[in-house]
Amino acid sequence: MNDDRADALASQLAPYREHPGVKAALLISRDGFLVAAAADESVNAEAVAAQLGAVVDVAARLAGELGQEAATYITFELSALNAVLSPFGDGLLLALIGTPDVITLQYGFAGGRV
Repeated sequence: MNDDRADALASQLAPYREHPGVKAALLISRDGFLVAAAADESVNAEAVAAQLGAVVDVAARLAGELGQEAATYITFELSALNAVLSPFGDGLLLALIGTPDVITLQYGFAGGRV
């Protein structure tokens, strides 16, 4: 991906980070490669993207096992953070990671396939 496109994608992530509870807004490929990031310094965006790629793979296999095409979106709760993966066009996924109040209440996700 060229630098201009990466910069344009990164600028689309900036509004998500305006909410104080959002620790990271990432655009990743389905196989876990980081495309663009807006994240706190405490978040290793490349490592998180790689782990989320594994989550997407497991979700796809689970959907197949259950006779489904794919996950609409993926969300999970950790002890102090929530994470949501949602389609973002052009085969990319948007990953938002932040406090439960922001991720759960601020952002709603419409249909689409991860």
